[in-house]
Order: sequence, then C-alpha cells, then structure tokens
Amino acid sequence: MTLKNHLQLTLWLAIVVGTISAPISVLAMPPAQATASKVEIISPTDNQEVGGLVQIVGTAIDPAFYQYKLAYATEPVIDDTWTAIQAPVAQQVNEGILGAWDSTQVADGIYRIRLRLVQQDGTAIDDQVRVQVVNATPTPLPTPLPTFTFTPLPSTATPGPSPTPLIWQPPTRTPRPTETPGGPIPNATPLSLQDSPFHPSRLRQAAWTGVMITFGTFGFLAVYGLVRAAVRGQLRSWWWRFRREVINPMLDSRGREKKRK
Repeated sequence: MTLKNHLQLTLWLAIVVGTISAPISVLAMPPAQATASKVEIISPTDNQEVGGLVQIVGTAIDPAFYQYKLAYATEPVIDDTWTAIQAPVAQQVNEGILGAWDSTQVADGIYRIRLRLVQQDGTAIDDQVRVQVVNATPTPLPTPLPTFTFTPLPSTATPGPSPTPLIWQPPTRTPRPTETPGGPIPNATPLSLQDSPFHPSRLRQAAWTGVMITFGTFGFLAVYGLVRAAVRGQLRSWWWRFRREVINPMLDSRGREKKRK
C-alpha cells in the first residue's frame, strides 16, 4: 500500500468516526441552565370582580428560585401591610395554580393580590393585580303582585224599584190665641206698702243711718286732730285758750249776775 492510499484510508476513517461520535457527544451534554425569570399572575385579571374561593393562576420561575409567596392587602396599601394567603411554596410553577384565596373572610371592597418570588440570595420579584371583592347577597327584588282579571258586569241590569218622589210642603204658622172682646182681664198682683222703699219707717231708718255716719266721720276727724295736736304739743295751748276765751267769760258773767241779785 502506497503512502497516498494510506493517507486516504486514514482520512476516511477519521470522517466516519467523527460522524458517529458527534451525535453521541451532543446527547451526552447536560441541558443548558435557563437565565430568564418570569413572575406573573394570569388569573384573576386586573380590576376583576371576584367572590368566594378565588383560584390564583400564574407563573413563578427563576434560575435562582428559592420560593414564592402569595399575599393580599386593602387598596390603597398603607405602610406596606400585607396578609399572607398561604404558606411559602418552594416549587416553581409555570402557568399553573399558585394557590387559592378565601375572599369570604374579608369585607367587600377593593384589594390587591401580590405574587412575590424570592431568589436564593434574598432578592424579591413581585407582580400584583387589583381586584374587587363582591360577596354580599344582592337585595331581592319585590315579588310582583298577582294580575287580577277584570270581569265586566252583564250589560242587562235588573230594574229596581222606582224612587218615590218627594213632595215639598211650605211650613205652617202656628196661630196665636186671640183675645175675646169683653172677656175677663187677668188680675194684677197689688204692690204692698210695706215692700215699698218709700215707706216712712224705711225713710227714717235711712236718715238715722246717714246721721250716724256723719257724726262718726266728724268724730273720727276730731280725734285725729286732737291726736295730731297732742303730738305737736299744741293741745295744752288750745286748752288754755279755750278756758280763757270761753269758760272764764261764762264764769265771770254768772258771778256778776249773782252779785246783782
């Protein structure tokens, strides 16, 4: 075998061996590690009305995946306060059920659901949706009233008794009794003299009452004047004046008459 043939044989063997070994080496290679992460809530969608037990569907995958968490909070979120829906899950989910939230445990209103993926170094990746919880029983509509069918009365009416006409009569005046000419005249009751206010005894009694009232009035005024004079110290001076001008002249006149006799 010449050198040229030897080289050709070696080349053909190398080609055959390389062609067979290439697929084997490819099959023996380990699968490549994914470098992209995906955190997404697919259902419920943003601004969706929910109620009862709400299934949360989505994706939570990452090359450095450690665990994911589901939580909810009232809208708007105050001080980053969230309530856990379930315990953390250490298994990746791709477009599957992430968990379930019992919305009957909260009041109706607007809430946020958060999916948080935690990597092995503690880094967190979030995705949130805004939902409206509607669990209240709707107000029942009032029961419609039954429909009544109007039955028309028969067209032929049974004639009733004819009404009795009223007869108007003018009022009748009651006649007054007429006096019979020449008839007896009713006797008038005579007025007694004792009952008259002008009876002499009554007049005397009225005059005496007037005199007593007059003397009583003047006497009261005299007593009042005396008391007032005594209070002012004039009663004594009046007494001496009265004695000098009235009593003494009377006594002197009597004495002179006695001497003449």
